[in-house]
Amino acid sequence: MVRVLGPDHPNTLYARNNLAHARGEAGDAAGAATAYAELLDDMVRVLGPDHPNTRTARNNLAFWRGTAGDAAVHP
Repeated sequence: MVRVLGPDHPNTLYARNNLAHARGEAGDAAGAATAYAELLDDMVRVLGPDHPNTRTARNNLAFWRGTAGDAAVHP
């Protein structure tokens, strides 16, 4: 997707969301949290902070951080 659509295309961002989720479901909660943190930065930049997909990514980041045992408050 990155090669064909580019890194900032909404479908590429959605694919990255799915990969981050799959990583968490495979047992790598910390890796999923890291992937969501990176994705969230790009979603805010491309889609804006209030876009529904950005909000979903923010929620997913919080979930996987909590699952990984990181209960600290993050920006």
